[in-house]
Amino acid sequence: MTELVQCTVVPRVEDWVPVMVDPDLPPMPCRAGKLELHHGETIVVDTPDGKFLGRVTTYAIPPFKKPRKSAARVVRRATPEDEKRHEDTGHLEREIERYLRLRTRELELELHPFKVRLPLSGRKAVIYFSAEKRIDYRPLQRDLGRRYRRRIEMRSLGVRDGARLCGGLGPCGRCLCCTTFMDRFHSVTVRMAKRQNLSLNPAKISGLCGRLMCCLSHEVELYPTNTRNRRGEQPPPNDRPRS
Repeated sequence: MTELVQCTVVPRVEDWVPVMVDPDLPPMPCRAGKLELHHGETIVVDTPDGKFLGRVTTYAIPPFKKPRKSAARVVRRATPEDEKRHEDTGHLEREIERYLRLRTRELELELHPFKVRLPLSGRKAVIYFSAEKRIDYRPLQRDLGRRYRRRIEMRSLGVRDGARLCGGLGPCGRCLCCTTFMDRFHSVTVRMAKRQNLSLNPAKISGLCGRLMCCLSHEVELYPTNTRNRRGEQPPPNDRPRS
């Protein structure tokens, strides 16, 4: 679940409003146009993957930024028919995901599915997955298409992008950095952990995605680089970073 910041009202930036489309992910910026929207209203959002149901929220994880590229836009306020269709597609998404995992094991495919998304309209299903190497998923795609009579679109993601898509809690107990305030991934190396005198145990410095934790790069500049502190002491609070 995404942790929302209470008592923090996001100021409206031009005609952009934060909309909660996926409960496991932070609000996404959507262009509202001339619509006057309020907190808690249910709306229909048009995204590159299709139309989805969303909820306007004034409580969001800071900072709320305008997207760099073309983003989603608010089409209209949701109707009872839209909410009923959203509920039906939610049940179908979970059913497709269960069959997808079962069929993946039967075909012995080295594929890890992350999420299945069904838009409110159209006959398309978007499946996000990751694979360590190149695989032939066409038999799986044909089986899903014949079973559910939909056009199946398979999208391969890296493990870090998959963790951002699914969300979760990090070893610190807080929401993942990539799903809250990070707008892009930074390069993280073992040298950053050494510079901070951290344990090099992979279980200690690896995140939910299995890669090095992104937070290793957040405070690395506060630690000196010229000499290594063999006593494991942290730098003084007012000490400036030296390079």
